[in-house]
Amino acid sequence: MEAEKAAERDWSSLAPELLNLIAKNLSEISDFIRFRAVCTPWRLSTPITDLPPQFPWILERRAYPFEPHMHFYSTTSSKMYAFHDPKFMGQRVFGTSQGHMLSEFCAQTTNQASTSHDTVHTYQFSLFNPLNNHEITLPACDFGLYSYSYWIGPQQYQIGEYVVRGGYFNHRGYQLAFCCLGQDNWCKFNSENYCDGCPDFGLFHIKRMLFRVDHATGVTYVFDLTTGNLAYVLPSVKDPVENYYLVDASGHILIVFQCFDASDDLYDYCFHIYRLDFSGSSSPHWVKVNNIGNHALFIDLDGGFALEASSFVGIKANCIYYIEQCSWVKRIDIETGNKELLQCPFKEPERWFVPNLRHLQAQ
Repeated sequence: MEAEKAAERDWSSLAPELLNLIAKNLSEISDFIRFRAVCTPWRLSTPITDLPPQFPWILERRAYPFEPHMHFYSTTSSKMYAFHDPKFMGQRVFGTSQGHMLSEFCAQTTNQASTSHDTVHTYQFSLFNPLNNHEITLPACDFGLYSYSYWIGPQQYQIGEYVVRGGYFNHRGYQLAFCCLGQDNWCKFNSENYCDGCPDFGLFHIKRMLFRVDHATGVTYVFDLTTGNLAYVLPSVKDPVENYYLVDASGHILIVFQCFDASDDLYDYCFHIYRLDFSGSSSPHWVKVNNIGNHALFIDLDGGFALEASSFVGIKANCIYYIEQCSWVKRIDIETGNKELLQCPFKEPERWFVPNLRHLQAQ
């Protein structure tokens, strides 16, 4: 009798607040989508924008000349996701922010006004979400991304104002450019302000300030994005190392130094973390930290970001998750230094991607 009563229950009549509570505990995007597909009341009770925080996926490195599909892997569910779209063909993809990536497409035309008929390169950029095909077209320009430069968009789960990127300008040298979402032009920094040389991993912006780490010296230059002027200079706290990453951890600015760990039999990486300190009467300076509390850092060749571990299923606090030169995916405990190899089926994992179904709105 009890079984018959259970079979006769109308599960679609569950209270909306109960459905919402269940949906918030679906930490895998495929489960969330299946939940919404059960019936109309369940779908209406859980808007697509209410996707629970997702553990970052791993994006597989795309083969040149950039195939029309992307493969992602979820380490928490051991599931692989494939997205196919013809617009991916021939497009380079950089970074990830709030579920959106930056794509670059280069169009070549011949300058008929020139006696030598020089080739003119026009670069078109867009922010796009591969999960829902939402796209924001950015202004076209005459400079493209250098092979190893990267972009910084709005930070994770917080709409930002700027898209910032290292660029190669008119084949004359490296510069930095940025634009506000919704505007029709790019703004370029002076080469004197940017410091000549190849763009590196030390670019970061927060609260209309741009941080740029000189890879050779470790000195950090901080610029006001509104004026383009140099605001202050932070002295180096570490000898030149392999890479630098600047990360926003709930308003705290962290600089992460990545270097080779000679004590490791596998010649692996180790990390040193410093926090920008504005306290006291002295100028802003870096302070070394050995604990980042409830946060976890995710680092790849494009840069890094921080997430609050308690908001995500499967994330361990006070750890660094990093992709090592498109080969291994590892987690290191900041306090103990213990390292763990994470499962990944890709031969060449490339970067972290936080799945998101929201639309990014220009401000």
